[in-house]
Amino acid sequence: MFAVTLLVIARPPDAMGKSWRQIKPMRSTSHDVARLFKGCEEVETRCQFTLEDQEVMIVFSGSNIGALECKLVPKRTVLAIIIKFSRPRSIKTFHLKNRKPKIFDPSSPPKQGYKTYYYEPEGFMINTYKGEVIGLVYVASQKDIHLCPEYYDDPRAFVDVGLVP
Repeated sequence: MFAVTLLVIARPPDAMGKSWRQIKPMRSTSHDVARLFKGCEEVETRCQFTLEDQEVMIVFSGSNIGALECKLVPKRTVLAIIIKFSRPRSIKTFHLKNRKPKIFDPSSPPKQGYKTYYYEPEGFMINTYKGEVIGLVYVASQKDIHLCPEYYDDPRAFVDVGLVP
């Protein structure tokens, strides 16, 4: 059991956003999350925890996700996974060759050294500060965005708060 847990904790992130540790936005539920992370068993709209050098927040659909509700998405479906690293990582770790992301500056004021690479088809964002990866965001893939378009309307909303390396 310890070896399996160590494997789940130590393995590198799924580089292209298909899933994070077997959890996939718009496909996984809070029950799937609770099976992997016991502290998430009785959460309604979000689960936050620390995993080694990562702060993780998983957001679930429900009536408390801001001013909107995803009517086409069952309650307690994973909407987003937001990961912040306590130590920056090399972007080379993420094997992103031959990928064409949308690139934007999530900082306000701009030009502070932050850059986000958004791989929209996969629903994956890489947040960087001065060329080092400081976090990841997993959202719905392009084929699933139509289920809750208002929630995914502005990808900057997932990365423009709390970007301090």
